[in-house]
Amino acid sequence: MKQIGLKLRFQDGYDMAVAGGVVQYARTKGDWQVRGQGPWFFSLDQEALSECDALIARIEDDQEALFCASLGIPVVDIAGSSSLKLFSQVRNDDYQTGVSAGTYLKKLGSKNVAWCGVDQVHWARERFVGFASSLSADPSEIASFSRPLAWWRQLYEPSVELDAWLSDLEKPISLFCCNDLSAMKVELACQRLSIKIPSHVMVLGVDNETLLCELASPSISSIQPDCKTIGYEASAMLDAMLSSKQSGLHIRRIAPAPVTERESTRLVLCEDEQVANALRLIKTRATSGLTASDVAFEASICRRALEMRFRKYRGRTIWQEISDEKLDQSCLLLSHSNATIAQISEQCGFGSVHRFYSLFKRAYDVTPNQFRAKKQRF
Repeated sequence: MKQIGLKLRFQDGYDMAVAGGVVQYARTKGDWQVRGQGPWFFSLDQEALSECDALIARIEDDQEALFCASLGIPVVDIAGSSSLKLFSQVRNDDYQTGVSAGTYLKKLGSKNVAWCGVDQVHWARERFVGFASSLSADPSEIASFSRPLAWWRQLYEPSVELDAWLSDLEKPISLFCCNDLSAMKVELACQRLSIKIPSHVMVLGVDNETLLCELASPSISSIQPDCKTIGYEASAMLDAMLSSKQSGLHIRRIAPAPVTERESTRLVLCEDEQVANALRLIKTRATSGLTASDVAFEASICRRALEMRFRKYRGRTIWQEISDEKLDQSCLLLSHSNATIAQISEQCGFGSVHRFYSLFKRAYDVTPNQFRAKKQRF
């Protein structure tokens, strides 16, 4: 029986979801015994750790990396935080996470953007680079505030520096926070400063820690890493290492899930009031059979004038905005629900399954079934 250790803290949803992926893979193996912290696993105390045949670990710093290396067993790292390149990794695609954040905030009409990060960790730096890339901006041009992770963990400790930085930002502005912890600390600072969210500052985090995001006021929009897939693929990589089918160091990056939208970003910014009002209508009613004619009817100007303004300020038509909103919703349902393709087509207001397939394939270069198979494989 192979002893597979899970060196995770089990203090957040990230670790729990990763463990779920590991357990799912372990079920396919008749000779794996998973050891971890907590009542769900066989014990992973210091003595048991020395008896493990392999380890999946969330390695947060160089000291922890050196300790894991001293065990002399195959290790797969799921964090990518250490500067030492000692282990193969399966982790969130942090660059793509940043790209997703920038793409999402651009859709909301953001022109002013800022970044809150963590000092000297690879994952935060990659998220920032991806964010800047999606905006076609030089990172040095983006207003930034960064502190060590331990500083952000002092969640309820007021900070004169953070308050001053937030006060000086040109508003309205969209703020991409590297994780939900920093997003929560930013929101608390905004409350002290009477800065309104989302009308003055839109806040987007990462990790989608549901309890933290929902308890915040207003609730925090966040990007969800695909943790279960990370756990499953880390197990598969470890299995290949144990059977000598894989040698050397490898890094596999897992794309994140779409943004889970909550109150902190439920606003559409546009200097043209007619376009802004139309965009808010589209976000609210796109999946309810809304048409471009309906949008024009609600406006106080003619459809042709509204279309011209959409092309000027959004670079697209009203119909394209409606279609994109429906496709975004369909992706969420395909990823996180058991509804049939026909049901999703109807719920998202596509009119027919054939039309849904056609628009989806054109947008993502895969069919809805292929997209779901990839997302729900684990």
